[in-house]
Amino acid sequence: MESLSQKRLLVISSDANDIAFVKAAKDMGVYVVCCDKYTDWSISPAKGMADDAWDMDYTDTQAVAGRCMEEGIDGVIAGYSEERVMAACKISQAIGSPFYATEEQIGITRNKRLFKRLCREYGIMTPREYCRSLPMTPQEKAMIKYPVIVKPSDSGGRKGISICKDQAQLDAAVALAAGLSRSGGVIVEEYLKGTELSAVYTFADGCISLSCLNDKYISGEQGGTSRLCDVALTPSKYYDLYLKTVDKGIKDLLRGIGARNGIANFQFIADSDGIKAFEMGYRVNGNDDFKVIRKYNGIDFMKMLISYSLTGSMGDNPEKDNPVFGQYACTLCMYLHGGTVGKVDYTPLTGRAEMDDICLLKQAGSVVEENGTNGQKAMLVKFSAGTMPEIIDLIHFIQANTVIEDREGRNMLLTPFDTDRLTGYER
Repeated sequence: MESLSQKRLLVISSDANDIAFVKAAKDMGVYVVCCDKYTDWSISPAKGMADDAWDMDYTDTQAVAGRCMEEGIDGVIAGYSEERVMAACKISQAIGSPFYATEEQIGITRNKRLFKRLCREYGIMTPREYCRSLPMTPQEKAMIKYPVIVKPSDSGGRKGISICKDQAQLDAAVALAAGLSRSGGVIVEEYLKGTELSAVYTFADGCISLSCLNDKYISGEQGGTSRLCDVALTPSKYYDLYLKTVDKGIKDLLRGIGARNGIANFQFIADSDGIKAFEMGYRVNGNDDFKVIRKYNGIDFMKMLISYSLTGSMGDNPEKDNPVFGQYACTLCMYLHGGTVGKVDYTPLTGRAEMDDICLLKQAGSVVEENGTNGQKAMLVKFSAGTMPEIIDLIHFIQANTVIEDREGRNMLLTPFDTDRLTGYER
């Protein structure tokens, strides 16, 4: 990877997730600028770690591009949401810097309906869909076999998702999802009871590689009205089936949309009928899988994306990829009830060799809305162990030694993950 010490990078958005971009870029010797509209930097903690920060609304891409040219910005990067990635793409285009994805590619992959259509073209199974457009016809409603899951066709972050058991719930869920969709589009599809999977692919110069396949354990805290992930665990027990029935189709799909460089994540449900795809992101995902991929595979796709934004080259290749790591790697996600955070303490977790990474997303003063979205996520704790009993013991240890309370001293953490759900976990 060439020296980037004289380069200047703009990071779109500045929340706690974006600290990973700032750290990676500064580790590469890059001058880092963070940009979002918030003047309260407690909302935008990445700004405090950057070399410079702009209190500008990044959705005004023309204004941000103008300042980029004034300030000599060499490249723009974003992750975690399609809105941020699209803004980074437009700003990069305006200032003539490289970006790993095009507006058309982002538009295709952010639209759940278009993505599912692509999947079917490439032989990848998808859940049955009931709604073609709004309003739903009486005939469409009559064909529904409940339960169904309802969600915006083009929104992320688990926003606007409902699980419906009957038509009375359906009408309210459709209205909610349509209100949170940029285009007013809604997906109504069969609700599959199975294991959710998440696959991460890294690609450079057209070489596409599966980097990680997680099994995801979904929270039941909100009574089934959200799909928040409590635990992500790799290697997946579905790895062999995935490799046999899905992997080639996903690689063909990526080639079909012209994806040659970058990172993509895919969401699936595995049930008795096989593995079905329902969502894609042409971006870094919220699970920060790069932190364990670099530990076990020796590639760091965060740094590769930064390199591409500054030079037009990923700076590394995914030939070292092996999605079956030498140990179990687990991410425990911890969520909060609504309120204002008063105290955070996880001191006993720090310094332990098993802990790969602790990412704190909320701190004292953070205001949390209880809405069933990733906005309730407070921490991601990544850790590794050689056996499943060790993983289970570590989950118990983390949950017993993490305190997050509101200003009145009341516990804010949702119900601890039930490790009995991991009984019998084997590849």
